[in-house]
Amino acid sequence: MKGKTQLIAELRSVIGRLEAVLSSIDEAILWTDHEGRAKWCNDSFARLIDLKRIFIMTKEVSSIFPLSQRGQELPAEAHPLSVALRNKSSQQGNYTFGPSGKPFMVKVQYLETVDGPPTTIIIARDSSREKELAEYRIQGAALSAAADAIVILDNLGRVHWINKSFTSMTGYTFNEVYGKTLKVLKSGRQSPAFYKKLWSTILSGKPWTGELINKRKNGKIYYEKQSITPVPDAEGRISNFIAIKSDITDKKLAQKSLEDREAKLSALFNGVIDAIVTADSKGDILSVNPAAEKIFGYGSGTLVGQNVRILVPPEFRPNHDSFIRRYLKTGVPKVIGIGREIEAVRSDGTRFPIDLSINEIRTPDAVMFTAIVRDISERKEQERQLQMLNEQLEQLVDERTAALTRRTEELTKEVAERKRAEMETRQNQELLRSLLDGISAAFLIIDVEKRIIAETNTIAEEMFGINRGKMLGRNCDRTFSKQGQYLHEICPKGYEADSPKETMIIGRDGHPVSVTRHVLPITIKERPHLAVILFDISDRKNLERKLEMARKLESIGRLASGIAHEINTPIQYVGNSVHFQKDGFADFMKVHKLDTRILAECRSAGLFPQLLKQRDELAEEEELDFLIEEIPNSCDRAQNGIQRVAGIVHAMKNFAHPGQEEKQPADINKLIANTVTVSRNEWKYHADLDMQLETLPLVNCFQGSINQVLLNMIVNAAHAIKYKYDETGGKGKIAISTYWSYDDVFINISDDGTGIPDSIKDKIFEPFFTTKQVGEGSGQGLAIAHDIVVSKHGGAIELESFPGEGTTFTIRLPIK
Repeated sequence: MKGKTQLIAELRSVIGRLEAVLSSIDEAILWTDHEGRAKWCNDSFARLIDLKRIFIMTKEVSSIFPLSQRGQELPAEAHPLSVALRNKSSQQGNYTFGPSGKPFMVKVQYLETVDGPPTTIIIARDSSREKELAEYRIQGAALSAAADAIVILDNLGRVHWINKSFTSMTGYTFNEVYGKTLKVLKSGRQSPAFYKKLWSTILSGKPWTGELINKRKNGKIYYEKQSITPVPDAEGRISNFIAIKSDITDKKLAQKSLEDREAKLSALFNGVIDAIVTADSKGDILSVNPAAEKIFGYGSGTLVGQNVRILVPPEFRPNHDSFIRRYLKTGVPKVIGIGREIEAVRSDGTRFPIDLSINEIRTPDAVMFTAIVRDISERKEQERQLQMLNEQLEQLVDERTAALTRRTEELTKEVAERKRAEMETRQNQELLRSLLDGISAAFLIIDVEKRIIAETNTIAEEMFGINRGKMLGRNCDRTFSKQGQYLHEICPKGYEADSPKETMIIGRDGHPVSVTRHVLPITIKERPHLAVILFDISDRKNLERKLEMARKLESIGRLASGIAHEINTPIQYVGNSVHFQKDGFADFMKVHKLDTRILAECRSAGLFPQLLKQRDELAEEEELDFLIEEIPNSCDRAQNGIQRVAGIVHAMKNFAHPGQEEKQPADINKLIANTVTVSRNEWKYHADLDMQLETLPLVNCFQGSINQVLLNMIVNAAHAIKYKYDETGGKGKIAISTYWSYDDVFINISDDGTGIPDSIKDKIFEPFFTTKQVGEGSGQGLAIAHDIVVSKHGGAIELESFPGEGTTFTIRLPIK
C-alpha cells in the first residue's frame, strides 16, 4: 500500500513538472478529446485566445480557436482539428488567427489510445518572425551579390561588413579590413582638404558622392566613383555609413586617351599651312583653321556660321548650291573626292587661284563636307612667268629658223593631244570608279584571255573580305579559290546565256550568300572582258523564308485552335457529369449518416438481427467503407484532370490565336503561361520548369510573334538539357522569370544544359546557323526570334552562357 501511494505521488510530481514545462514554452499547446473539445492547454494557448484556462476546458476548439487561410475564415468542418479527427491522421499547415491576421504554423497530432477513444494535440507556432528573418537573408544575399563594392562602416568609419565585389575591386578580404578604416586604400593623390570636406558632409547627415584615386592591395592605382550615405538610429543619431564603390579605371583611361588624341588632332588642324573648312549639308560653315582665315582674309571666328558661297565667285554660286543638292539627292559626286583648280574670293573681293579637294563625312545624324584649300597664286604666277619666257623663246626661235618653229609647233600639238588623251583616260577611269562604287552591287571586270581582274569596287571588297589591291591584276581563279563549287559564278569562262540568275557565293565570313548575278561582255582597249555584277539578295530571301514560316505557323495555329474548340465541348460534358456525381454523393452521404444512426439504434435495441447481419455481410462484400472513402477522392481526381485538360485547351486557343495586323496591349505573364502549357510535351520528360513571374504592366506587342519567340526559347532550352542528361537519364531545370524597370519589361529564360561555346556566340542569331544534327534544326529559330524582338518591337536579346553549365537569354521589350 505504501509503495502504491509513493508511486502515485511521484507520478503526480512528474505530471506537475511536465505541465509547468509545457506552460512555460512559447508554442501554444492544446489537448482535445475525440469530439474536438478542449481537455487541457498551456498558458501560451490561453494568452493566444485571451481566455482563462478554466473557461477553455470542454469548449469546442473550432469555436474558441477559429482559423483563417488566405484571408477566408475556415468553416468548422475544414478546421485542421476536424479534418484530423475525420481522416484519423495528423494535419499541418499555415493559418492566420484573430482580427490582426497573425500568421501561425498549426500542427494537429492525431493519437490512438490503447484503452480509450482517440485524442489530439494541437501545437500553434508564430511564423511571422520566420518570414521577417527570411526577408533579411534575401536582402543580405542581394547586397553580397551586387556588382558594385558595398561597405558598411560604424560612426567612426571602421569597417563592419563588405561584399564580394569589394574584395574583387581592392584585393582585401573581410578579415584584413574588419575594424579598420578605409585609409588602407589611400593613394596620397587626394589632399587632406578633400577628405575634410567629405567627412564634414557625411557627419552633417548628408550623402556624399565623388571620385577618388585609390590603391589596391597589390599597390596598383585605380579610379573609383563612391557614394557614402549616413544611416541614423531610432534617436536620429548617425550609427553607420554605407559606402558604394564603382571601379571607373577603364573609363578614366579611355577618357585620357581621347583627350590626348583630340589634342594631337587640334595641333595638326591648327598647324597645317593649307586651309581646312568644314560645312554642313546646307553649306553653312561649322569650323575653320587659322590658315583658312589667313588665306581668305577674315578675322578670327568671323567665318563660322557663314555660308561657303561667300568664298566662291558670284557667277558660280548658283551652280555651287545645285551641286550640293544633286549630290545629297543622287549620291553622284561632281567635285567630292576629286582635286580641282578653281578660283576663290577673299574678304576684300579679290580673286585668287586655289587647289580644292572636298571629302564627305557621314555620321548617324548628319552629312558634312570638309574642304582642303591650297593657295596656288605663287605657283600660277611662276607658271605665267614661265609661259612668258617660253613665248619669248619661241619668238626668238621663230626669228632664227622657220623650220625649227614649224617642228616646235608640231611637237606642241602632239604634246597637247597626248595631254588631252591622258586627261580623258584619267577622267574616264575616275568616272568608271565612281560609277562602280556608286551602285549597291559587287562589280568585277575580268580579262577573258588572261583571266586577271582588271577592275572592281568597294562593294566587292566588303562582300568577299578581300582588299582591292589584292584583287587588281591578280588571277581570278586563284584569288577566289575558296569559293569551291561557286568559283564559276564569280570567274566565268565566257558569256553565259542564262544571265541574270539567282545563285550562291561564299561571303567574307565563310557563309553562303544569296545573290543575283549578271554577266555582260565588254571590250576594253580592243580586248574582250566580262563584267560580273553581283546583287546581295540575302535580306529578300530571309524575308521570303520568314513569310513562308509565318504562313505555316498561322495554319498550324488555326488547326490547333479548331482542335481545342472540339475538345472543349465533350470535356465540359464530362466535367458537368463528374460535378453532378460529386454533389449527388454528398447528398447520399447525408442519408447514409442517418441510416448509420438508425442501424446503431437497431443494434442497441436488438431489432432485426437477421437483416442487420445480412446488411453487414453485404457491406463487407461490396467494400462499402472503401467506396464511401474513395468515391469523393475519385471525383476530385477526375475534376483535377478535367481542369488540366481545360487549361491545356485554353492555352492552345490563346497560343494559336492569329497574329494581329497592329500591336495590341498584352499580358506577358499570360503569354508565358500559355506557351509553357503548349510546349509541355517538349520539356516534361527532360526538365523541371520553374516560373517566377512578377506583376507586369501590359506590353504593346504582336502577341502571336512573342508566342513564337517564347516557344523557340523554351524548346531550345529543353533540347540543350536533353543533350546533356540523355546518357545519365537525369533531369535538368528550366527557369523563367519576369520583371520590369522604367519603360521596359524583361524576360529571363535559363537552363542548365550544354551551354554555348564562346567561338559561336556571335553566330547563333545568324540565319541557317545551327549546332543540331542534320534534320533536327533549320537554323531559323533564333534568327527569327532576334528579328521579332529587335526589328518588330525595338527590343533586345542578350545572351550569357558557360559551356557545360547552361545558358540564359534575357529578352527586353519596350512597354509602349
